[in-house]
Amino acid sequence: MLGVVDLLLCDQTTGENIIWADVARSDPTAPIEHDDAILIEPRFMKERERQSKRTRELAEVFTPHNVCDQQNEMIVEPWINRPWEEFLDATFLEIACGEAPYIVSRYDVVDGKPLEIGERVGLLDRKLRLVNQHCDEPERWIESARRAFQSVYGYEFQGDNLLIARCNLLLSAVEYHREKFRAEPSYKFLLELVDIINWNFWQFDGFNNCLPFSAQGGLFNECRIKNWSTGETVPFP
Repeated sequence: MLGVVDLLLCDQTTGENIIWADVARSDPTAPIEHDDAILIEPRFMKERERQSKRTRELAEVFTPHNVCDQQNEMIVEPWINRPWEEFLDATFLEIACGEAPYIVSRYDVVDGKPLEIGERVGLLDRKLRLVNQHCDEPERWIESARRAFQSVYGYEFQGDNLLIARCNLLLSAVEYHREKFRAEPSYKFLLELVDIINWNFWQFDGFNNCLPFSAQGGLFNECRIKNWSTGETVPFP
């Protein structure tokens, strides 16, 4: 998976690697490289003082699993009695997504407790469980899982969080496929998902509506995402 991690570092807007965007670093605009990426830790593994510093300086606060569950329950309520495919294609955006617990909850982002597939509460988790329930043929499963991934979006300022979020999405695909078929998905499918994930989960300054540190004007100050129904890239917001 190391080669895949390198691909998950790509910023689709700039064509370069995502940047650290951590003001505590000497150069927050430096790109995250391969050797950095394999050492990145999720928030729950960071020292308590480092967590507190990121909260003070970057307003980084992660939401507990049970709160994500309660809020997502309210979000999905309108789809409960509708055809499952309608929910599959429903579009959701997690703003300032951190490690993306509202989209995929492989673990509780606060304490790191691993969560079994049946315990997961993310919006993509709910979609993929429906895919597992309704799609017994591998080809139909792949098509439906692809649609599910194309329907969820998220942006994040800090590069290490964004990389973890992207990894969590890709690993979730592996885990749900393994749960359904007792086998790993093809490498070709994983590469296709990497492309979707990189477009749908991007680095973004939500206060200034641009790439981090480009508010004063820069070559790539406008972020672009993909409209999967048309295949066209569009500016965000």
